[in-house]
Amino acid sequence: MAPTHRFFDHTGDYGVDLEGDDLEEVFEALTHAFLDLLTGAPESVVVSEERAVGVRGMDEVDLLVNFGNELLFLFEMGFLAAGLVVEEVLEEGDDLTLAGRLRGEPFDPERHPIARPMKAVTHHQASLVEGATSARARLVFDL
Repeated sequence: MAPTHRFFDHTGDYGVDLEGDDLEEVFEALTHAFLDLLTGAPESVVVSEERAVGVRGMDEVDLLVNFGNELLFLFEMGFLAAGLVVEEVLEEGDDLTLAGRLRGEPFDPERHPIARPMKAVTHHQASLVEGATSARARLVFDL
């Protein structure tokens, strides 16, 4: 199964259900969902460069929320991510670390519409369920 996302309305905010074969694909689905929610036109982003990304979290759910907020930070710094290659998710002491490469391009307001400005990816109702052959997560975006 390819990583997928489905949006749902949430009081004053917006939520997303993410699904993939494993945790790494859930991170990929979050990258696509973030771009889709933010721009409403994910096809407007052309992959022209890669950027290393590293994020820490206390557990898998915290790691997802922190990764979503890293995508927002990178956008605010002028980069739109259209894809992710997860290199590894490691346990480091009591924390987890995700290392990977984001693929995308610099934000261009002439070509990239902003459909829904975001403030943050929140811990509210954040969840992750990993099975033997799939992983599902739910996140809420503060708009």
